Amino acid sequence: MMIATTDDFEQAFQRLRRRDPEALAGFILSLAQESGPVGDQVRTFIVGDDVAEAATSVRERIKGLEVPEEYAHRHARGREMGASLEYIVASIESLVLPVNPQLAFELLVAVFEADSVALENCGEHDWEVECALERAARVMAEAAKSVPAAEVAEKIRALAAVDSYGVRERLKAMVSTAGVD
Repeated sequence: MMIATTDDFEQAFQRLRRRDPEALAGFILSLAQESGPVGDQVRTFIVGDDVAEAATSVRERIKGLEVPEEYAHRHARGREMGASLEYIVASIESLVLPVNPQLAFELLVAVFEADSVALENCGEHDWEVECALERAARVMAEAAKSVPAAEVAEKIRALAAVDSYGVRERLKAMVSTAGVD
C-alpha cells in the first residue's frame, strides 16, 4: 500500500487502529531492531513517554551523526544523514516540545551545533540535511515562544556567530518571526 494522498493516509490510519495492540507493539519492536535512522526513530518513540529518556535518546542520536573513516560506510551513511536529522527533529517536535518547550529548544540548539558534522559527512546528500535543518528552525521558532526572549536571543546570536555552512542564518528570521529579536 502506498501512502501518497491524504485519503491514503486516513485509510492506513483507520486500518492500523483496528489492529491488535500487541501486534502493533510487536511490529514496532521489529522496526526497533533496524540499524540506521528508522531504528533510531523507533527506539526514541518507545521511550517517548518519558521526556528525559526521549531527550537522552535524541542527544545520543545527535552524537551518532559522526561517521567512521571507511569510505563505503561513510558514503552509505551520507545518504542516511538527512533522514537521521529529520527523525531527530520529528522526535523533538512530537515527544519533547509538547511536554517541555525549554528542553526542546535546548535539543534544537544541539542539532544546530552539530550541523557541521552532518554537512561534512553527508557527501552529496546535503539537500536532505538542509531540509531537516529548515524544519529544525521552524520547530525551534515554536519552542522559542515558551523560552525567555533574552535566552533565545543569546543562543541565536551564539549560533549565528559561527555559521560555517550558512544554514544558521535562517534561525534569525525564524525566531524573529516568532516575536524574538
